[in-house]
Order: sequence, then C-alpha cells, then structure tokens
Amino acid sequence: METCILLPLPDAKLQHLIQQAKDWALTHGITMRTKKNPNSSEESTYAPHLLLPSPVPRQLFEQGCAVQKDFNLLYHRVSQDYEFLKNALHGAVQVDVFTRRLWDIYETVRKEGISQPVSLGLFRSDYMMDCSGNSHSTQNHNKKLRVVDMKLKQIEMNTIASSFAGLSAQMTQFHHYILDLCDVDVNSSTIPENSSYNDLGKGIAEAWELYGNKSAAVLFLVETVSTNIFDQRWVEYGIHHHNSHIKVIRKTFLEVHEEMDLSEDKVLTLSGLEVAVVYFRCGYSPDQYTSEKEWEARLTIERSRAIKCPNINYHLIGTKKIQQELVREGAVEKFITDADAVARIRATFAGQYSLDLDAEGDKAVQMALDNPDRFVLKPQREGGGNNTYGEDIRTVLSGIKDSEERTAYILMERVHPFSFKNYPLRPGSEVRCMDMVSELGIYGVLIG
Repeated sequence: METCILLPLPDAKLQHLIQQAKDWALTHGITMRTKKNPNSSEESTYAPHLLLPSPVPRQLFEQGCAVQKDFNLLYHRVSQDYEFLKNALHGAVQVDVFTRRLWDIYETVRKEGISQPVSLGLFRSDYMMDCSGNSHSTQNHNKKLRVVDMKLKQIEMNTIASSFAGLSAQMTQFHHYILDLCDVDVNSSTIPENSSYNDLGKGIAEAWELYGNKSAAVLFLVETVSTNIFDQRWVEYGIHHHNSHIKVIRKTFLEVHEEMDLSEDKVLTLSGLEVAVVYFRCGYSPDQYTSEKEWEARLTIERSRAIKCPNINYHLIGTKKIQQELVREGAVEKFITDADAVARIRATFAGQYSLDLDAEGDKAVQMALDNPDRFVLKPQREGGGNNTYGEDIRTVLSGIKDSEERTAYILMERVHPFSFKNYPLRPGSEVRCMDMVSELGIYGVLIG
C-alpha cells in the first residue's frame, strides 16, 4: 500500500521536512524525557515517530471504531464471571508466579467483599491489517495489494496502562502540518480527528465525580523511571479540561506503601489526602514489583473504596489466556447475545490455541513445532517485546512441551500485515526511507 506522497523524497525536501518535523514535535508535546536523565524534565527530546501518516484502509479503520464498544461490554462482562476467569486462568496461575500473585489479590478482595462496585476501564484494542489471503504481504512487495482481501485482526486487548493516547492525539495535527508542507490536501476524512487523551481524561473525571468527595484526589500510579511522562501529562490535562478542580497526584508503589492508610470503612488516604481514583500507569509487569512492599500497596489499593483503573478483575482479563479462551466456539456468545455484535467481534479474531496439558494442547504444540513460521508464541504479559517467533518457537516449545510451563503461553496464528514506505524519526539516528508495518490502536472508555 502506498502513502499519499511519492517516495523517496528528494534529499533537499526531506532535510527541510525533518527539521520542521523535529521542531513541531518539540513545540507541541510529542516528547519524552531522555534515557540519560529519565526522571527530570530539564532534558527532553522528541518521541520516535513517523514523518508521514501510516496508511490504513478506511473500511478497516471504521470497523475497528465500530467494534470497540462491543469489546468494552464483552470484557466488562467477562470480568464479572468468576467461574470463567477461574477456569481460563487455572493453568497460568499454577505455573506463572506473576499471574498467581494477581489472582491471589483477586481471591482475597472477592472473599472479603468488594468495597467499590464501580470500575473504570481505559482500554486499547490493537489491530493489524492481515494480508494472509492476499498475494501481497510483508514478504512480497511486488504484487498489487487489494484492500478487499485485507482483514482487520486483533493482536491484543490492553486493559492496564494503555499508553500513547496523549502523544498519538498530537500526531494527528503533526501529520496535517507535514502534509500541508508537501502541498497535499487533507481533512478530517483522510486524517480523522483524535481526541483520545481528552476522552480518557473525561472517563477519569466522571469516575471521580461518581466517588462523591470533591476534596479527594486522582492518583496516577507511576513507574520509578518516567521517560514517558508527557504522554501521561496529556491525560492529566484532559482531566483538567473537564474539571479543573480535580487534584491529581503522582506516586510510585513505594511512595504509596510509605504514605498509605486504609480506614475501617475502606477509605484510602496518602499522607492524609483521600484518593478517589487510582489510575495505573505501572503494575503491569513483574519487574515493577521489586519487593513485597509493591504487592502490599497493590492489595491495599484493591481493598479500598477508591475506583481503580483498572481494578484487579480488569487487569486479569487483559491476559493473553483470556483472549485465547474467547476465541472458542460459544465463548463470546456466553456474554453477548446481540448476534450482530458477536459477528463484529468474531470478525477480528485470529486463530488462537490453548497449550494446556491435554490432547488439544498437544495438538497445538505439534502444529507449532511442524510450522513455527505460521504462529506467534505469547506469554501472559502486558507490554511489547515478550513474544516468540519463527525458529525460536521450536526452541522454546521443545524444551517445555511435556511440562506444565507451557500453560503459561498461548499460541496465535501469525498475522501478516502489509508494508509501506516511510521515514522513522528517532533521536540520534539517521533518517532514511524504510519498509514499515503498523498497528492500529483504538481506545475505549467504560465505567461499569
């Protein structure tokens, strides 16, 4: 698929656009702190981004937008079904320490009684445009790509710390500007408006109002190293846009542990300040729990009356195992009765297979060993960089095929997205025209 500009660009034109792009990004908040000084805003640089917009077929973009509310409802209802979660995650809980610790928190607060029935979900569903049934794929650039043969396939559903709502919203205006410099006519039809950070901020503000105490604060639970703070700030500014009286505080797990107090009626306070909403931008990865103090802070938050984004239920439904179980026949239909909604959801599913220690799992392991290039091996983790591909799948599965350890993974059909030419801009790196693939992320807000 081609971009709206003939590439490669003449060098003089490219150099002019590169300078304009970097300055525009720094001026308008497409920024990150530096790796050298990640906890100070005294030094910042532009965030990695593409010079030109990524092409997405209109019908697939509209399909992703249309199905998001269906996914919001589906995942909320799944989060309320204890038996489904228990059965789906049984294997992972047995072999994956991180999943087991999360499940233990879930069981604890469930047995004690839920202190806060209101839940806030700020989700992001990630897709790729699959060309597996097309003569054009990432491996074949010389064949004509037919959009009609492309399929929108969900890669994952992010239910905790769904990032880049802030920076991506600025990219819309950035690409308008760059295309203006290239004398390309654009409008909201060709580059749709992006209000994601404002919508996420509105969701947090509305949850804060439901809590019912105007003196209580919103807590951003953040990492100890915050290179991506400006993306988080955009969400904070979205909250301020909807209600400028809401106080926002930022704390790490360890700071929460040091300052927290939970009253008999489950009110969470930090150094005496009541917390209405906890927005997790941390806590999705095992390396963010370096001691028992982080786990104690997480449990205390879950026990409290504060509205969690996400609560432990929503966190657990973001595991890859839940995504795989929903592909099974009848699983979506258990939670969604609207046949049209079911069809919209199922149209985005790629093939996914359990690796449980049973005949079904044995069959999936053998399929992957026989043809590893056809699949992706996924662990129960949020965040990128955890998946296994190609011959590495054969290596991993050969070592665990007869072990319970394999139940910590799921197997997914590999999606083959189309490629396109573009110029990635990365601090300190040469800018050159490269073959790229892209994901489409659609945000969703749910108060349940």
